[in-house]
Amino acid sequence: MKAWIGAVALVGMLGSGAAMAADRKYDGNELLGQCQQYLKLADSEPNYDRIDVGICAGLVEGVNSMVYFYSDLLKKDDKYCMPGNVTNGQMVRILVKYLKDNPKLLNKSNTVLVWSAFKDAYPCK
Repeated sequence: MKAWIGAVALVGMLGSGAAMAADRKYDGNELLGQCQQYLKLADSEPNYDRIDVGICAGLVEGVNSMVYFYSDLLKKDDKYCMPGNVTNGQMVRILVKYLKDNPKLLNKSNTVLVWSAFKDAYPCK
């Protein structure tokens, strides 16, 4: 019985989160702010938003892992060739610089922007 109640509660929470998310824009404007919070943490600043840090880190790692996983299926122009020793902190700094240098693109999807930033920084030769 407890498991059933927990399952119903979980489905309700997920459903309400999805409904709230339907009105949100997941674009570069939001991503820039989230990743700037990540850099505050990386630079040992005391006040940063932990949720924004997690969203930025998760998105950066998720896009990078997806491109790596599907690299054999992607066209050469859709790939980037990031060196293996690049840290998550470096990836976030590359992304923040790209977003600041390209304000006209901030209306684009956050996933597209992460991918574009890494393609710009690490084109395949």
